Amino acid sequence: MKQKREGREYTVEIYTDGSKRSGGVGSGIAIFENHLSLQLMYRLADECSNNQTEQLAIVKVLEKLQDFRHLQELQRSAAVHTDRKITLDAISNPRNHRHLVEQIRGVRSLEKDNWSINFAWVKAHNDNLGNELADQLAKNAARTKDRETAYSRIPKSAVIKDIQEKGELQ
Repeated sequence: MKQKREGREYTVEIYTDGSKRSGGVGSGIAIFENHLSLQLMYRLADECSNNQTEQLAIVKVLEKLQDFRHLQELQRSAAVHTDRKITLDAISNPRNHRHLVEQIRGVRSLEKDNWSINFAWVKAHNDNLGNELADQLAKNAARTKDRETAYSRIPKSAVIKDIQEKGELQ
């Protein structure tokens, strides 16, 4: 599934998505190398945010790329597609030091291994096979209760909301 983006061909096309529902929270990833080569799902703690679902998916996929040793140096190019602009904005904002955003920046050290990584926005629910598959994987991860929790760092906003609901903070 090599595709050209902005005049460039990428060896690996990656789609990430997240899902937060009353039944759970999950991340999904679809990785294509000429064809669908890998599907990944991660469950997060129920208190995690939608932003965290997408950011965790990106962290996990960047970590996974380190295992793609079969690609020669000239083939090490990847496009990471997300349907959440807020995630792309967070990654590009140098003042954003949230935990997962910093992890993304740390794993971007793939560039030392001659990886070229491009982050791109893709419209959600627009019949894009990769995006639709990542969406389905995220939903499956969210509703699979017996799956190990891959991430449980609760955002400050969730803690404050919980305290406010209990009437402990005015």
